[in-house]
Amino acid sequence: MKLITPVNITKSHFKLNQQNSITLIGSCFSQNIGNKLTYHKFNINPNFFGTVFNPISICNNLSLLISKQLYTEQDFYNFDNKKLVNFNNQFVSYNKNVDKIINEQNIELEKEINHFNESKTLIITFGTAWVYEFEQTGEIVANCHKIPQNNFTKRLLKVNEIVDAYSSLLKQLTHLNIIFTVSPVRHSKDGLHENNLSKATLHLAINKLTEQFKNCNYFPAYELVIDELRDYRFFKDDLVHPSEMAVNYVWEKFGEAYFSEETLQLNEQIDKVQKALNHKPFNVESDEYSKFKTNLNEQLNKLKKEYPFIVFD
Repeated sequence: MKLITPVNITKSHFKLNQQNSITLIGSCFSQNIGNKLTYHKFNINPNFFGTVFNPISICNNLSLLISKQLYTEQDFYNFDNKKLVNFNNQFVSYNKNVDKIINEQNIELEKEINHFNESKTLIITFGTAWVYEFEQTGEIVANCHKIPQNNFTKRLLKVNEIVDAYSSLLKQLTHLNIIFTVSPVRHSKDGLHENNLSKATLHLAINKLTEQFKNCNYFPAYELVIDELRDYRFFKDDLVHPSEMAVNYVWEKFGEAYFSEETLQLNEQIDKVQKALNHKPFNVESDEYSKFKTNLNEQLNKLKKEYPFIVFD
């Protein structure tokens, strides 16, 4: 008797490794896999925009990176003269010095732009097709920043609306390998039926985009959690977000698709060193700990010699 329904994952024709820059943007999968990539010393972006759930806001942020456009005062909204927010990312501040805030934000944005320009791979994760439009301007926001709901109109994006936005953008990114994913996190506050409508919209849009652009492909993180694992023991206590066990499982499948054998072996070496670095000794004066440190230094020196591009803090 089958215990799971396996998801078929095609091995990618391109491979990711620690030497090539990777940009991740979007919803929770980008955060979870980004943490794994960081741990294994891949060169990923600072994720200045934070968690962004809807495709249009993700597209707007990518457009900033492509155009190398920095923020101006028009990109910030002063709500009731109490807080300054940027509707395209997670930024909020109670500091009223607008010039200082814009300068600080642009310093971080420039870092993101520079990393993006060096990247060979872009990973985009869609979270929801439900969006909130700010009634004062009609713009779709990435974050409502706890501004009262009566300032926004909620609606479901159309498939062609997403496809049209990205078709224009992807024509400028033919030099990149692009991986689309859909977050397995259920947006249950929208309602479960509404969540299913949302996820279906995202899947249909991605399917059209991967058919249209040869450098785009889809990684089934959603199906791995929802269809293959398919059990509440793979979720956190809120029964919505995948557990660490589920994230580790998706990471393993991601590696099988996008890592070479050499990279997989290097990941194992890095993992051993990371665990050793995080080890807390009972007795720092003991002979055992002295031997442990000597062995660790030997492992670090060996890695540095073979892979000089890998840096441990």
